[in-house]
Amino acid sequence: MAIQSIHGVRVSLQMQSQRLLEAMRGARFASFREQSRLASGRSFMVPSDNPVAANRTLELGEVLDQQDQLFENITHASNLLDATDSALTDISALLTEAHTIASQNVGSLTSAAERAAAAELISSLREQLMLIGNREFDGRHLFAGRDGTAQPFESRLGGMAFVGDTGNVLARVGNNDFEPVNLTGDVLFGALASRVTGWVDLDPAVTASTRLDTLAGANGLGVRKGVLVFNESGGVGIVQVNLAEADTLGDVVDLINAAATEAGAGFTAVGTPAGLTITPGGALSVTDTGTGVIAADLGIFTEPETTAAIVGADLGASLTRTTAVSDLAGGAGLTLTDPILITNGDQSASVDLSAAETVQDILNEINNAGLSVRAQINDAGTGIDVINLVSGTRLSIAEDGGTTAETLGIRSLNDSMGLSLLNHGKPLETAGGENDIRIVAKDGSNVDVNLDGVGTLGDLIDAINEAAVDGGVAIAASLTDAGDAWRIEDTTGGGGVLSIYPLNDTFDAAALGMDRSADPAATELMIDDLDTSQSDNVLGAMYDLERALQGDDTQGISMAAERLSELTEEVTRRHGVVGARAKAMQDRLTQMENANAATQVFLADVADLDYAEAATRFQQAQTALQAGLLTGSKVMSISLMDYLR
Repeated sequence: MAIQSIHGVRVSLQMQSQRLLEAMRGARFASFREQSRLASGRSFMVPSDNPVAANRTLELGEVLDQQDQLFENITHASNLLDATDSALTDISALLTEAHTIASQNVGSLTSAAERAAAAELISSLREQLMLIGNREFDGRHLFAGRDGTAQPFESRLGGMAFVGDTGNVLARVGNNDFEPVNLTGDVLFGALASRVTGWVDLDPAVTASTRLDTLAGANGLGVRKGVLVFNESGGVGIVQVNLAEADTLGDVVDLINAAATEAGAGFTAVGTPAGLTITPGGALSVTDTGTGVIAADLGIFTEPETTAAIVGADLGASLTRTTAVSDLAGGAGLTLTDPILITNGDQSASVDLSAAETVQDILNEINNAGLSVRAQINDAGTGIDVINLVSGTRLSIAEDGGTTAETLGIRSLNDSMGLSLLNHGKPLETAGGENDIRIVAKDGSNVDVNLDGVGTLGDLIDAINEAAVDGGVAIAASLTDAGDAWRIEDTTGGGGVLSIYPLNDTFDAAALGMDRSADPAATELMIDDLDTSQSDNVLGAMYDLERALQGDDTQGISMAAERLSELTEEVTRRHGVVGARAKAMQDRLTQMENANAATQVFLADVADLDYAEAATRFQQAQTALQAGLLTGSKVMSISLMDYLR
C-alpha cells in the first residue's frame, strides 16, 4: 500500500488577521444592532431586517392612521350632536313655558292688562329662541347648515328671518360611510314653511337643447339611455342607433338622422315642443335591444310596422333655471308685461318681470326685491314657489295692473286654492247637512250657505253665489281684479249693514275672514286680510300668540296655544331623531375605540421587540466580540521565531 505524503498548508498572517477582523466586525455589528433594538423597542431597524414584518407594519400603520382620523371625526360629530340635543332641550322648555302662559290667559277672568304683560313674556321667550337658533359650537353656528360662519337668524320686517344654509353637514364615519350630523334652522323651527305655492304648470317645451336627464319621459321614469332599433322592411332592414353618448334631445335627433343617412334608410327624426316625431320612408318599426327601454321612454316604441308618422308622447320637460320664457306654455311663451305686487309684513314692492328672458331672470327679480323672499323652482319641476324667509309676517303676491302673477301661478288668492291653506293645513269642519254661514244683505235679506264639500276658494265663491241666486238676493261673491282679496258686493239698495257670520260653532269662520261687517255706508264687504302663506312653525306661532295677547284676542290665544302644542310635539320628534343619531354616534365611537386598540395590539405583535430574545442575542454578540479580541491579541503577538519553529 502506497503512502502518500502530507503537504503542509501555511496560513499567512495577513489572512489570519483579515478573517479575525471580519469576525470582530460582524460581532460588533450584531452587538450594535441588538443594542439599537433594545434602545428603540422595535423588532427591526430597517425593512431589510425583516421584509415581511416591515410590510405588515406599514399596512397596520396606515390602518391606524385612518382609524385615528375616523375617531377624530366621530368624536367631533358626537359632540356636535350632543350640543344640538342640548339646544333642543332648551327649546322644548321654552315652548312648554309659552304654552303654559297661553293656557293661563285663555279664560275670561284674565284682564287686557294682564294679557299685555304676558305678551311681553312671550316676546322675551321668542328672543331666547332666536339666541338658541344662533347658538355656536366649536366656533361655528349649530343651525347654519354648511355655512357656519354667519348667524342663521336675524330680525327683519318685524319678524325673524332665516338666512342660513339648508344643506346637511356630513361626517365621514367609515371608509365610505357619511352621516348627517347637524340640524338646519329651517328644520329646527320649520322656518321656511311659509310660502306662496305655485299653482300653474308652466309647461316648458322640449327643445333641441333640453337635456335628457331633465325629462320625465313618456312613462314618468326619465329617459334611460340605450340602443334604438329601426326596422325598415322593404328597405335597408335593421338600423341600430346607439344613444349612450346623447346628452340632449337635439343629440338624439342628430344621431338618428346620421344613422339613417349612413345606412341609406328613408326615415327621419325631428324634435317637437312635446318630444320626437319619426317620419318613415316605408313600413317602419321602432323597438329596443334586449332589455332596453329607451324607445318606450322616448314614447316612440312602435310595433308592428307602420307607414304613418310616429308621433312621440309628451316627454314632460322639467322647468330649469335656463328655460327660456318663450319656451313656456308648451312653446307659446308667456306674456309678463305688467308688474306684480309683493307684500311681506308692512313692506311692499312692485316687481317688473317684462325683461325676463329665462326662468332664472324671473327668480332673480323676485329675490332681489328686498322683501326677504326666495323664489325657486318647485320640487316637481313644474312651477315656481315663493318662500317667505321671515317668520311672523304675512306674504302675499297680487297683480299690479295686469295678470302676470296669475300667469306665473304665484298670485296668493286663486280659485283653485285649498281653503285648508287658510286654516293651518286643517280641513274646514262643517255642521254636515246644515247651513254654516249667513250673509245679511243691506236690505235685511238673509243668504244662508251650506259649505259641505267646499274645498277651494272657487268652491266657496260658487256656493255663496248659488245660495244668493236660490234666495233671490242681489249679492255676489268674487275675487278682486288684483287677486289680493275676495269680496261680497251688495246691489240690493238697502240701508242696512252688509255682514257675514257663522251659524254654528263647528265651522271656523274666522280663518276665512267670514265673521265681520262692512262699514254702514259700504256696498262691498272686502276680505283682504287672509294669511295665504301661513307658516305652521314655532316662530310664527310665537308671533301669533304675542299679537293675540296684545290684542286681547281670546280666540287667537286659544288657536296659538293649540298650534304651539302641536308644534312642540314636532320639536319633540326632531329631538328624538337627534337623540337617536347621538346614541348611534356614541356606539360608533366605542366601536372605533375597540378597533383602534385591536390594531395597536396587532402592530405591537409585529413591530415591538421581544426583549428576552434581543438581550440574549446581545449577550452572544458581546461574547463573540470578546473572544475575537482575545484571539486577536494572541495572533498578533506571534514573532518571527515562533513562525520559524
